[in-house]
Amino acid sequence: MCECSKVHLFEVEFKLDGLVVVPTHKNCGFALDEKQAEKFQKALVKSWGMEVEE
Repeated sequence: MCECSKVHLFEVEFKLDGLVVVPTHKNCGFALDEKQAEKFQKALVKSWGMEVEE
């Protein structure tokens, strides 16, 4: 799991892990943890100009 303190929107790439697409941090190469993935998803949806569903 990625233990980087802050993950920016442009530092995330997607890799296949079997048949699952996993968001990973470009700098360290590890998959994002649940908290980071949730924060990334909210930032991505916000950057698209859509409302975040709670």
